[in-house]
Amino acid sequence: MLCKKRIGKCFLFAVVCMITLIPNGCGNRSSKNSDSGSAQADDEAVSFDEKESVDAQTIAEILSDIYAGAASENTWGSLDTKRRMIARIGEQGLCAVDMENQIDMTNPEQALAFCRAVEQKESAQITVFVFDRMGFHKYDLQTWDGHINVDRQYNQCDENGQLQKKNEGSYPADFWQYTEEGYLFFGGSYFSDENYVLTLSDASEYTALRILPLSETCRELNRKYILPVGYKRNNMFLTNWSEEDFGRLDFYDIFDRFYPILHGQSHPYTANGEAETASVYEIPEVVFENVVTAHFKIDRETLREKTAYLSENAAYEYRPRGFCDSEYPDIPYPEVVDYTENEDGTITLTVNAVYPKESTSKSFAHKTVIRPLGEGGFQYVSNEIISPKEDYDIWWHTDRLMEEEDSALWMIPQAEHCLLTEKEKEELKEAALKAAKQAEAVYQDIELTGNPAFGSGIKEFTEKQRREVVSFLGNAGYVSVTDDANMENYEKVEDFYTAYSENCDAMVTLYYVERDGLIGAITFLYRDGKVQTYFVGIGWQKGGIPEITYTSVSNIAEMRLTEKGYFIYAHEDEMPHSSLRQYWRVKPLSHKCRELTRKYIHGLSYVNYNILVTNWGSGNVEDILMPCMFEDIYRIDTGENLKPQNGRIPAETYERIMTTYFPVSVEQLREKCGYDEKSDSYVYDMIFSRQYPPFGEVVDYKENDDGTLTLTVDAVWADYNSDIAFTNRIVVQSFADGTFRYLSNSIEQKEMEIPKIEVP
Repeated sequence: MLCKKRIGKCFLFAVVCMITLIPNGCGNRSSKNSDSGSAQADDEAVSFDEKESVDAQTIAEILSDIYAGAASENTWGSLDTKRRMIARIGEQGLCAVDMENQIDMTNPEQALAFCRAVEQKESAQITVFVFDRMGFHKYDLQTWDGHINVDRQYNQCDENGQLQKKNEGSYPADFWQYTEEGYLFFGGSYFSDENYVLTLSDASEYTALRILPLSETCRELNRKYILPVGYKRNNMFLTNWSEEDFGRLDFYDIFDRFYPILHGQSHPYTANGEAETASVYEIPEVVFENVVTAHFKIDRETLREKTAYLSENAAYEYRPRGFCDSEYPDIPYPEVVDYTENEDGTITLTVNAVYPKESTSKSFAHKTVIRPLGEGGFQYVSNEIISPKEDYDIWWHTDRLMEEEDSALWMIPQAEHCLLTEKEKEELKEAALKAAKQAEAVYQDIELTGNPAFGSGIKEFTEKQRREVVSFLGNAGYVSVTDDANMENYEKVEDFYTAYSENCDAMVTLYYVERDGLIGAITFLYRDGKVQTYFVGIGWQKGGIPEITYTSVSNIAEMRLTEKGYFIYAHEDEMPHSSLRQYWRVKPLSHKCRELTRKYIHGLSYVNYNILVTNWGSGNVEDILMPCMFEDIYRIDTGENLKPQNGRIPAETYERIMTTYFPVSVEQLREKCGYDEKSDSYVYDMIFSRQYPPFGEVVDYKENDDGTLTLTVDAVWADYNSDIAFTNRIVVQSFADGTFRYLSNSIEQKEMEIPKIEVP
């Protein structure tokens, strides 16, 4: 998405018309007539066009006394220091803001006028200064005929307050979007001498700036209540809960998050050091409960029911997060955009999740209720996800696993005998290190969190960085892939399989970039009629130095490269808790097909009800009405798991959702789905998970004249060696509010029999 050229309109005309409502941070440019705000913005844009860009050294001189004070008082990076710097720049009639978007932009009308010039394909230019902890980015933006060019420079101050230019570059913006919430996102690639020497390629960046002001009270509420928790390694703001029903709230993650806040240091129950040999702890009840109850009104009995409490030891069993339940580094950050002081003394905060990685200022939104207490204390009362209605893929979050799950995942069976000689294994390890060095520039500035027992230990590793690693490897001729990216040089996998099919010895190595930055070099070897994989794990040291973390060898019982492009294989010794077969999608799938899959197909089952395995339309829709189907449709609509009330579902909820997503009437639902007139509710029929179900993927689509879409969907049942078990053609109708309706389904048997599901 980030690489697509896009000039966003996003309410620019409406926003520019509101310029008169924006406080003017420049004393010598104050407006005498509020009705002249738009004209003033135009004048400023014109007058700015006639200026030369302000030199960075001039800015440093303007801020010299603030720099000196920060150096002597050791207040580098403090909010107050950045606020003073930004205000000082604003007094010069320039745009300035902070990198974390915690301080209002000065002279935002200039930025809005520039955005309008982009919209109207006029010529304009502007300079924006963006401050971080130790320095500032200087962006000189120019636009003409809808094109945008960015000259960027980063300047950093040393401990003595002396300015040093760290890097600079220039690029055309290949992404530009202004959002309804007042954020500007732009990005592109630029030439860097240092980067080119190391990588023979350009450097890339993406920027998110808040242009519209935000209430300082909202910012203070955010800094006090929401930002310290955030969305990292906890689900406190990612799920619905209240003091009456804590739902899926994970109190172990709550303990992890709040212990350092309360005690000023990390807790000792970590996966480092002694935890490598003893990964399960017993935390004394007084320690665990004091941390949780400091900000939650929860009784001991409820807390102990929600956790693993050991009554005989008066302790809580605790397992630190490991490799398998570690999270991905690129996550949104919260921003309080509104608040309500309630009559009971609580405060309801409306929070948007700003996700720079996805260039959105509202990837989802939630309402969080806070109860202030005396002496600065407070409690969290509830959280409710309020948007989007459709299922939001929180792909970067991982729920904490149980101990047995963590120990079982990623356990690769070891073959007793290896087909490779010791020399060949050493050569493969050397080759893996050589390949990794192709991408070492991506890892040069990584920040490590320590020496973890699991995972890469990289503090943050972005999707952009993963794709860059794949690109570097691909450009160097290696087969490489990461999640949500097409495989580079996939033809080599096809060549390997051709040789295997012709009974010729062959070998191919595939480099998979994990979400946390680890690289797995998986070599498939066919020799003497046998197939094995030799795995080399590549981790990273500070400064971008690759190192081998571990190796393993596994026997492969069978493998197949399908015509559609799936490489499916099975280990001779099945891995515990794993699928029957492993698979890679070798040939690419279009972004549009993936997008349609996520919206319309993800979450539907082929084995629990018959929506996908029955030919149906408006004339026989009753044939697919089964009570158990509602649970998945509810999740598609709300993004939440269904919580029935005493085993029943209120009729209003059931009928609203079902009549939205299917061409059915209330009468049909009440006849087929277990309606009870006395309680005005429907029966809850729980879905029990089945092992190794198929999944659907959109492989083609057709936009129909009546506005509907016909999706061609293949059922991939890799565990049974099929990537086209059967094919569906599903017609859907989208609505303006983001919901949609399934209108019909037809299914054609291909490589496997269509599951038969009995309708009660």
